[in-house]
Amino acid sequence: MKQKQLFITSALLLLGFFLLTADAFAQERSKRAQTTMKFLSVSTNARASGMGTAMTSIESNAAYAMLYNPASLSRLAQNIDMSFGMVNWIDGIDYNMAAIAWRPRDGRYGVFGINFVMVDYGDIDETILSTGEKGYYRLGTIRPHAYTAGISYARALTGRFSVGANLKYIRMDLGSGTSALDSNGSLVRNDYMAETIGFDFGVLYRTGFESLNIAMSLRNFSQDVSYNEQNNELPLTFRMGISMDILDLFDVDRDMHSFLLSIDANRPRDYSEQIIIGGEYTFLNRFALRAGYGYPTDTQQISAGFGIRQPIGSINLAIDYSYTTFDVFSNVNTFSVQFGF
Repeated sequence: MKQKQLFITSALLLLGFFLLTADAFAQERSKRAQTTMKFLSVSTNARASGMGTAMTSIESNAAYAMLYNPASLSRLAQNIDMSFGMVNWIDGIDYNMAAIAWRPRDGRYGVFGINFVMVDYGDIDETILSTGEKGYYRLGTIRPHAYTAGISYARALTGRFSVGANLKYIRMDLGSGTSALDSNGSLVRNDYMAETIGFDFGVLYRTGFESLNIAMSLRNFSQDVSYNEQNNELPLTFRMGISMDILDLFDVDRDMHSFLLSIDANRPRDYSEQIIIGGEYTFLNRFALRAGYGYPTDTQQISAGFGIRQPIGSINLAIDYSYTTFDVFSNVNTFSVQFGF
């Protein structure tokens, strides 16, 4: 019976991978640059970034999991976990993330969480066309910013099946800009800001074969938003994932070594379908080395990183770092810290 169940779930997973990726190589990439609020697609945790963001099916004992697949938070091992992340993104853009998960009554009522992501785009010159030598006139600077704040809930419905959801408020403020001249020659200015409510949902299934997991997630489901003009869609993303510690198949001391392999099939709204592969080798349950890569891709290339886990009294401390290379942009550094107790 168990073998039959494993066969059925594996067949469904393979079918899902086929449906997600079948036209990735047969079509031109005609879906690019059709969404707004792309900051929602940036990974803000160093462990996830180091594995190329192939996190959909990984059961994570950390609050940041609610930002990738809320269902993976359902079996939180400690009563409270706090995760913080900082990303030095391309072109001087900075991301900051905070997430807190709470497991009341040892998980009897599930796991609750709150999360916050803030983006600072820095100062940007504001200009208008002119007939001068430069062809433009500088009016000053604007400082766009964006943030999202959410609440999450995850629960293990059975010993194998978990669900989770994340409800979030999303806001992006592009600042005040000049749109025209009035009849007196004065500048006409408008505020360009949009806000909406978004929804993430995920499921995770333990197959029962060693540590093999399969999962699905839907992120950034929302109504269109408008910046005083035409409507724009958010970067809706559907993912399916499979992961397993492949050393389960060998006679290896698991307290010494583990190697987690994770594969995600990623279907974003505004880009071609991707296959993302990530790996994490852990030694003594303390030190981790990671790498990840997604295909196809335009500029983002390989990711790598490392992490350290160290209990300090009743507190489980984790520090992670990742480095992602880009073809034409500056490379990205991500730092994370986690406290569980």
